[in-house]
Amino acid sequence: MSKDRLSASRRLDVALAMVSLGDHVAAIDVARAALAADRDWDEAHFTLGDIYQGAGETENAIEAFRQYLMLDPTDRMGAEVRLTLLGAAALRDRLPPDYVRALFDDYAPRFEISLRDRLGYRGPELLFEAIRPYLPEMLQPLKVLDLGCGTGLVAELFAGHVDSIDGIDLSPRMINRARDKGLYSTLVAGDITDMPAELNANYCLMIAADVFNYLGDLAPALRAAHARMKPGGLIVFSLEHGEIFPFDLGPGQRFRHHRRAIGEWLTECGFAVLSDTMGVLRQEKGNPVEGRIIVARANDALALMADDLMTPGVPDQPSGETGQTGQTVH
Repeated sequence: MSKDRLSASRRLDVALAMVSLGDHVAAIDVARAALAADRDWDEAHFTLGDIYQGAGETENAIEAFRQYLMLDPTDRMGAEVRLTLLGAAALRDRLPPDYVRALFDDYAPRFEISLRDRLGYRGPELLFEAIRPYLPEMLQPLKVLDLGCGTGLVAELFAGHVDSIDGIDLSPRMINRARDKGLYSTLVAGDITDMPAELNANYCLMIAADVFNYLGDLAPALRAAHARMKPGGLIVFSLEHGEIFPFDLGPGQRFRHHRRAIGEWLTECGFAVLSDTMGVLRQEKGNPVEGRIIVARANDALALMADDLMTPGVPDQPSGETGQTGQTVH
């Protein structure tokens, strides 16, 4: 670390301490002094933008985030997301993969404590309740792919009910945490819109717990999922509910999807919706986050039909609440 970078780092630490005390004016002055010591430090530009945004100085925040992007086009800190929320950048169809990877690599050590203890996260439980009526009737062996597996919360819940589970996630550190649990047959660091060859094309069930929230346009991920599934296989996933068609970016920096858009993407990518329920995924700043929990079946007119995966006599929609659309689950 150069002397300038060391000086800049110390000043930036002081600026962040001032932010924690609520003194944004002083924090801005010190953060600008950090940049004077090292003008080429991308992180300092981003931090200054964050402080400006917290102080309500939108134009200055926009300029700082743009300066950051000039120094780091990969955008590992998510400046473009900030610019979008500030109305200074167009809404894209997904969050930058380098940003999502860096975000969850950093988040991995405290991921489960944060989700479970602080946010009351219930995504895997809601997905399990939605898919449970179908599980006994699916042919064996029941092979599962956990999309965006994170640290393995889905596997903890599903492992005793299926024959094998593979997982894929953008974040290598999340993958390492999941591997430590010993519940997955195969774990791969990769993108769910472009799945690596290590994942086969023979899955009966795919699970995506709060993963599609980081994608706007769901078609690439759904297309990739369909290509790795048995005809008649099922996918169950959760999404944050949105009122804007087809999607918008919420203040929590996650996409919210409109129900009609979800249905159109599923049809386009070869799926038929079996159930669509509402549920509270987690808490955010003390408020419930409403989401959709969707079960869909992969169709393939040129190969086996749904009956090849499900045993004879099983109806397309099971009895009970998961077979009803629009029902709220608490």
